[in-house]
Amino acid sequence: MRFDRSRYSLPPEYAGQNVLIGQQDNRIVIRTQDMIVAEHAPAQKAGASVADPAHIEALWRLSLKNTATPPPRWQINFHQQVEAAPLTAYQEAVQ
Repeated sequence: MRFDRSRYSLPPEYAGQNVLIGQQDNRIVIRTQDMIVAEHAPAQKAGASVADPAHIEALWRLSLKNTATPPPRWQINFHQQVEAAPLTAYQEAVQ
């Protein structure tokens, strides 16, 4: 989430949902409806990113869970026979 030119993390299950973000008592508060889903100290400078380690860990768990199935293995075999012509056929064509 962006607020006051900085970015703040939230739990990954709230990504893509409508949330409200604001400053309250020197804390950045992210809420959905009446529930607070994240709180952060304000960023030290504009453009900084503030992330809760628990949010990052949850995001890693989700990403690892989604890659649990290995990608399909592709194997190409070339078993088609190539037609071969005797060299004499080319020599006859040139003459």
